Amino acid sequence: MSAPRTNLEKQKRHHIVPIIGIIVVVLIALGGFLWWFNDETTDPEIPGEVPGPVGEIAEPPATGAAPVDGAPAAEPAEPTQ
Repeated sequence: MSAPRTNLEKQKRHHIVPIIGIIVVVLIALGGFLWWFNDETTDPEIPGEVPGPVGEIAEPPATGAAPVDGAPAAEPAEPTQ
C-alpha cells in the first residue's frame, strides 16, 4: 500500500524543521560529552589521594616536636639514676 497523495516538495518543507532540531540536539549532546570527558581527563586531583610527589616517604616527626594538632609537645622524661 502506498500513500494516496505524495507531494515530495511539501513533505520536505514539513520535515526540515524537525530534522534540524534533531541534528542540533545531537550536536549539543556530543559537545556536552566532549566537555565532560575533557574535564574528567585533565583534572589532576584524584579523590582520596594525598597531593605530593610520587614515591616521597613522609619523615616521622622529630623527638620533642609539637604534635600536628598544635598542642604543646610533652617534655621528654629525665632519666633517673
